[in-house]
Order: sequence, then structure tokens, then C-alpha cells
Amino acid sequence: STRAEQPLCAPHDAGNGGARVAEAAAASARAGGGALLAAAALAAVACTAFVVAGVGGGAALRGRRQRPPNPVARHAWGDDVKFLDATIESNVEAGEGLRLITVQVPQAVSDAFKTPGQYVQAKAQPDAKASYYSVASAPGKTGSMEFLIKQAENNAWFTSLSRGDSTLLSEAMGKGYNMACDSWTAAEVSQVGLFATGTGIAPMRSAIESGVFRGKATRLYLGARTEAALGFADSFEAWRKDGIEVVPVLSNGAGSWSGRRGWIQDALKEDEERGEGFVLPTRHGALICGQKEMVAAVRAVLAEVGVPEDRTLLNF
Repeated sequence: STRAEQPLCAPHDAGNGGARVAEAAAASARAGGGALLAAAALAAVACTAFVVAGVGGGAALRGRRQRPPNPVARHAWGDDVKFLDATIESNVEAGEGLRLITVQVPQAVSDAFKTPGQYVQAKAQPDAKASYYSVASAPGKTGSMEFLIKQAENNAWFTSLSRGDSTLLSEAMGKGYNMACDSWTAAEVSQVGLFATGTGIAPMRSAIESGVFRGKATRLYLGARTEAALGFADSFEAWRKDGIEVVPVLSNGAGSWSGRRGWIQDALKEDEERGEGFVLPTRHGALICGQKEMVAAVRAVLAEVGVPEDRTLLNF
């Protein structure tokens, strides 16, 4: 078998580094030391987080008629994780290289989903390595969950599944975006900036469609390589009608693209420097999901205009 990783929306570099850090951290923690490495393992989960696949081809992965009930796997930092049977409801294209997968889930999985930004672990079979995916649908819905997945060779076992195929999911886990935290409560946050790249739009969609931003001035900066790669672009108009300002920013926009170009942190900085900015520092809070360079850059711009880091939330 082979093993590979794909960072879908994570504040760490692509490639194999994330899993090696997590594995080293787990080993160090079990040995009684390495608090910093243990923290790194938590950070490696990140937004949609990294995908770890240790299995073979798609057809073989679906041939799982016999398996032990309620399989249990070891979580990266030492917790036991219970996996439950789930069934694919639909798998549709959601943008260039993106799949929106709806999964019928047991009540135990959906009941644990309380906060936008939480994730599940998924695997093809009991002895496979788990993958981590942020939930793209809003909390409070029983029966099914949605996931936005960037297609890659190492997650083909999931992105190639069809209606009626089965998979294994953990209960929803992680803290998500804690918008009831002390820093937001003390500031009486009434203005929210959302910053996402790629599949980082998944937990933002979860938050938007939960209704948590009603009554708050909210702007979404969404980065993608091309217009075709903008996830949930078909929802932008509905979000705007709900009061969410949507600012797509393309790093490789075609000649016909009339919108913003470059990087979302630069678009934010340009808006603030032009005096057309959105940020009211005393009331502003932010949700961020993306690679670590973008996270650091957005936080730096917000800090320059007076927004403290503890009001810029990550979902890990």
C-alpha cells in the first residue's frame, strides 16, 4: 500500500511534513515530553486539515462487506475515536477540481456537530488511515452532512464514491469557531471578517448558513486560483441577499475576470489603506481558514488596524 497526504485547508505547508509532525508529536507525548510537538500535532489538523491515505484503489476500497462492528482507531494525539457506518447520498461537482459530497450519517455523528468549523475523521475501512474534513453544512441538521473536497490522488477513495456507497465517519470533533469566546463577548463583536482560500470556504459556508452572522456586518474575502475554482460560487448571490458581502480574489484570473486579483491579505490591506476599509477595530472579529502564510498575513494586517489576535479565530 501507499501513503500520501493532501493539505486541503490547513495553516501548514503542503506535502508530508504535517503528518510527520503529528506522528512525532504523538510519540513524544506518549514518552512523557514534547509539549510543543503535541501542540504542533493539534495545529496539523487545521481547517479542513490534512488527508492521510494508506490504502489502495477505489474499487477495492468499496468492497467492505465484512467488518467488525464499531471499529475504534487511535487519534493522532492519543484519544480513541469511534467510527460509524455512513452512506453516500450524493457526490457532485462543486467547482474546478472540487466535489461536494453529501453523506447520510448516524445521529451520533450529527448530534456532536454543534459549532461551525468542527470536522470529522473519515476512512474507507477499519484498518485504513483516517482523513480529516471540515463540515460544510450548518450545525443542527440531522440525517446528513456535506463536505467540500479538493480532488487528489490520495483522497480518490472518497471523491470517487457514488450514491449508496458506504464509508466510516467519526463523530464531529474539534472546538470549531468559538464565537462565544471571552474576547468576542467583551468586545461585543458586531462586525465580522471571513478569510478563506480554496476548500477553506467549507467551514465559512457552515457558519454563514447557520445564521450566526444575522445582525452583524459581515464580509467574506475568498481566495482561489481561478474563477472556476471558487467553491460555492452558486451561493454567493443568496449570501449577499442575506447581508454577507462577498469579495472573491483570484491569484490567476483570466483576462475576462473583472474582480480582484492577487491574494486576500493584500486585498484587505489595499481596502484599509484606501480608506474604503471595512474594519471597525473595537467591534471587529475574524474567522480565518487557510494556509499558515495567509493566516499570519491576515492577522498582521488586522493587528495594524487595531484588531487583537485573540479576536481572529481559527477552528483548531
